[in-house]
Amino acid sequence: MGVDSEFDVLRKSFLRYVHIERQLSPNTGRSYDQTLRQYAAFCLDHQLRSIELATARRYLFALYDQKASKSTIAQKVSCLKQFGRFVTRDTDEINPFEGLKAPKRVQTLPTFLVPSEYERFLEAFRTTDAFGARNVALIELLYATGMRVSELAGLNVKDLDPDLEYVHVYGKGRKERITPIGSFARKALRLYLEERQPFEVEEQAIFLSRSGRRLTTDGIRKILKKGDPLLSKHVTPHALRHSFATDLLERGADLRAVQELLGHASLSTTGQYTHVTTERLRHVYQQAHPRA
Repeated sequence: MGVDSEFDVLRKSFLRYVHIERQLSPNTGRSYDQTLRQYAAFCLDHQLRSIELATARRYLFALYDQKASKSTIAQKVSCLKQFGRFVTRDTDEINPFEGLKAPKRVQTLPTFLVPSEYERFLEAFRTTDAFGARNVALIELLYATGMRVSELAGLNVKDLDPDLEYVHVYGKGRKERITPIGSFARKALRLYLEERQPFEVEEQAIFLSRSGRRLTTDGIRKILKKGDPLLSKHVTPHALRHSFATDLLERGADLRAVQELLGHASLSTTGQYTHVTTERLRHVYQQAHPRA
């Protein structure tokens, strides 16, 4: 068995492990698969041993030379480290990739919309065609619940409360949480569900593509891009998630309650939004206070 085939066996075993045992999201699994395939190709092209720290460092240097972003390189480092832990987990060997260092990421405030911007953005989707109701409903639900785009794409009709008061959301690791739905999103959902036409009777996805099948995460992102001309910022599903959290905190919501609504495992992750609200308050203060 050559080095490439040995690595390929380990890659496939690792991907089964993160999917079945760690229950990571399909997007994360695809990202890991892409990284490991790229790394294997690099090793073959340069005739290098794959399970070796020096090789991994040369791979990272190549990424720096290609002007890969710091976030991309950090993701590659994380993947290789986890892969190394998997490869050595039943042995006495040291993780060969533990010595890899990820670049320090520049901390930036997350993109979000203030309520007036959100209203302008939403207007771009209030069209009379067959998909206007769908687009408004999915945007309103993203903004009303703060769910991730993968969570929205994975929703089924059965996940909705009969009165549309709540939605069962399945997050990372298939962890379930129940999230309330606001009145605007409920109204938009009712209008859309009356028009929803699946391609097949057994299609249970809430949000459907033009072909009547489940709308993908990429499909949702493409829909949101249509509203970009109205604003000076690119609105992503994650920007709506940030907007949801920021609006709640600015109106006095408890940080732990917001953590639960977002499905964050760590309170520190939710804490990033307090920086956003503090920055906005500082801006308002400087604009309005006579002695600022």
